[in-house]
Amino acid sequence: MGGPIVVTVPATAGDGVKTGVTVQSGDVFTVSGSGSAGFGGTRMTYPDGTTYTDGRYSGAYVPAGLALDGVPAGMLIARIGSGPWLAVGSRQTFQAHQTGEVTVAYNDKPSAYRDNSGEYSAMVENRGGTR
Repeated sequence: MGGPIVVTVPATAGDGVKTGVTVQSGDVFTVSGSGSAGFGGTRMTYPDGTTYTDGRYSGAYVPAGLALDGVPAGMLIARIGSGPWLAVGSRQTFQAHQTGEVTVAYNDKPSAYRDNSGEYSAMVENRGGTR
């Protein structure tokens, strides 16, 4: 376990960023995000998926085909190993259902990361097991 780990999550990192934090099945871990990034060259996004266009709040943009469908583009997401992506937003606590390293990413279409800019900071903390 240990203390929290902070990593930089570039909005252009299509495969996400490995955090170095490994969780075991049953562990409780928290991921939180901060910062802002540019989505597709036209929108400013924040870890919770809110977007701003030309400095004005424009809600959440939820196109089809994102790495994690059904949640906004630009949302901070995470997964364990090669498991499914999970919605994080600004902060979320999970109980691990598998063992593996936590990866964090900027939610976008798998082929569309190249036109993004900026980065988030993500903090990951493994709080240990409930076994």
